[in-house]
Amino acid sequence: MMSSGMNLITTAIAFATSVIFIVFICSRIICGRIRGSQSRQMFHTQSEIDLQQAEEQIRGLEPVVVAAIPALRFNSETFTYIEDTQCSICLGDYQEKQVLRIMPKCGHNFHLSCIDLWLRKQSTCPVCRLPLQDIGETKQIESCNI
Repeated sequence: MMSSGMNLITTAIAFATSVIFIVFICSRIICGRIRGSQSRQMFHTQSEIDLQQAEEQIRGLEPVVVAAIPALRFNSETFTYIEDTQCSICLGDYQEKQVLRIMPKCGHNFHLSCIDLWLRKQSTCPVCRLPLQDIGETKQIESCNI
């Protein structure tokens, strides 16, 4: 009789242990999903705030200011350095008689279409990041002095 009683107790303990283990695993899965959805919501909200702040900080130049930046036709004789014969934005080589814009402060040059597109969204030189914001103000002052 002793052995059948022991088998019953052992079976009951094994069953209870299995049930507790299954409940533990299910609760871990449920808690993990709840935490994951909360962190995704927090990340989504935080990323929206970051994007809004980034959009507010990105300010391009006005078309009038961009048009005031000097332009020049490319001529291989004029550009002596090999670095000067390639647009740093599109990485394309300059071809004869293409129109380039020359940044007034730093002297970097770019395809007209490449730099105009860049300056619609940014107000700095793409290479050295010098601000070009005060170009329009300088041009207005120069025109007043003439």
